[in-house]
Amino acid sequence: MISNMRWQCILIFMSGILILLFNACNNDGYTKSATGLKYRIVESHNGRKPVLGEMMRLHLKYKDKNGKVIYDSGILGEAFVLQLESPSFTGGLEDGFAMMGEGDSATFIVSADSVFEKTFRQNLPATIQKGEFLQFDVKMIKVLTKSEFEKESTELENKIMDEEIRRIEIYLTENKISIIPVKKGIYFIVFKAGEGKKPEVGDSVEISYTGSFLNGEVFDGSSKKGTNLQYLFGDGKRLPAWESAIFMMKEGSVARLILTSKHTYGKIGHGPVPPDTPVVFDIELLKVASSQKE
Repeated sequence: MISNMRWQCILIFMSGILILLFNACNNDGYTKSATGLKYRIVESHNGRKPVLGEMMRLHLKYKDKNGKVIYDSGILGEAFVLQLESPSFTGGLEDGFAMMGEGDSATFIVSADSVFEKTFRQNLPATIQKGEFLQFDVKMIKVLTKSEFEKESTELENKIMDEEIRRIEIYLTENKISIIPVKKGIYFIVFKAGEGKKPEVGDSVEISYTGSFLNGEVFDGSSKKGTNLQYLFGDGKRLPAWESAIFMMKEGSVARLILTSKHTYGKIGHGPVPPDTPVVFDIELLKVASSQKE
């Protein structure tokens, strides 16, 4: 027979365990970490976990209280890359990243006020009210040291560059153009050598141009805009490869500039130009007006 005293001790002990379990795991299916971050592990593979300073390749999506998606890295077609830093606030999203390993999926509930102000360093969007919480769905794809990430990025960049150069060489062959690149990924072809003034930094230049893809599709240019391009040469607002080409031309020159994406809009793209896309600029330098008084 167990005495009443012992029964009371057992009941108190069991009650304590139940309270701890209740506090750690709410009835909504989420667990609360020691820092107060609410999380739910969806999938666990015991993979490599990140440490401070390491890079994480992950898919990240977050929604408002109504389930409306505000951001989804999957739309970009590739994983989101982020460096693991110390938590920007108590119960911050960084705590959640640190508990995940490669292959893991998890959902986190985070204060919208705190994450926008302290993590994103942005103003709270007008569509989100103060005091609301956001739901972050995260899939940890890969963890890399900074050196591993830099090596992988360089290898990928070189692979993309080589593929674009292969496409440009096909373009040159089809158009019966024989030219040696000025530098890897930059081809400059002069069709007509002008006899006028060569532009200097600060000069006003007027240029007629057409921007197209290798298949001939025009995405930009004077005819599309209905006006020539006029600007102060060397204003720092143009592509460096473009400015280098203009510097080699004289008033009246007609040339073609072919560039890989590394020298144009890179992995992000720009307007109608998709990421990782080589482009062609046909350029005519119409006028050069000196910035110096004669």
